[in-house]
Amino acid sequence: MTMPVLHFCGDFVVRRNWKLEMRVLQEHELVYFPIGTGTVYEVRDRSYTIDGPAWVITRAGTPHQYKFSESSATRHQFLHFSADGALFPHLLLESGADLIPAKESGFHAAMISHLLEITYLEKNSRRSDSLLASLLNELDHLAALAQSASRLGNLPQGSKSDTSFSLIVSKAIKYIKSHLAEPITAQEIARHCQISHEHLSRLFVREVGIPIRQMIIQLRMERAAHTLRHSTLSINEIAAQCGYSENHYFSRTFAANFGLSASAYRGKYANPDGQHFVHDVTIEERYPINTYFQLNPLSPSS
Repeated sequence: MTMPVLHFCGDFVVRRNWKLEMRVLQEHELVYFPIGTGTVYEVRDRSYTIDGPAWVITRAGTPHQYKFSESSATRHQFLHFSADGALFPHLLLESGADLIPAKESGFHAAMISHLLEITYLEKNSRRSDSLLASLLNELDHLAALAQSASRLGNLPQGSKSDTSFSLIVSKAIKYIKSHLAEPITAQEIARHCQISHEHLSRLFVREVGIPIRQMIIQLRMERAAHTLRHSTLSINEIAAQCGYSENHYFSRTFAANFGLSASAYRGKYANPDGQHFVHDVTIEERYPINTYFQLNPLSPSS
């Protein structure tokens, strides 16, 4: 194998005091914790407390478990992949590091966010695999430094990844996400951004590719779908949380977007194992949080 293969990835926020019991994966797993929350990672006979930004690498076939923070929800970004360990000896071979301290919002953090964004938006496995190879190569270098000289603290700070949207459009999207339960209008959003409704509408179509009203509906539907999958709230309660005072209008809009009713969607996609996920409106990405992005599913025999 000359190129690593990304199987699936995600960006999840789990509730406090949740435990991922001992498991063994048939592929490698890379996890990035943007901040330290006291999560404990246990692998073989070792235990690591994640009290700062860090990367955790779990090699295929290695028993491990997580005990997430007792005090706060924990965000983590992760990748499951296959790769030739010889290509990344400091990262994937058994003698490599299990945990690599990281710089907050550094270059490598920007890389995994970009990889998740590309995987979600483009669904281009070749490009995702290439980006994965670059990220693994960079982390293999960091692992080598961590093993040989403990120089991670002297590494230069990377720059935070910038959104591809302008400040005004980013501000508008942030406002929408924070007010999905309210009857917001494009005019209200424009006032918040301190520009005219016409100007904001032109910016939205040019940068995002859809009208601002459609973006409001899209974000509401994403919130509704996530809540249907990961909660036991009634459909009426979910409709209200997504800004719909009339349940029949919510139901009609949901069916138009997903091709089936909200109750049918829940019956088909609800994940009892995903009840530990929580929604965090402060996280801003161009891909949905708490969602798996699958590119190369493993065959049952692999």
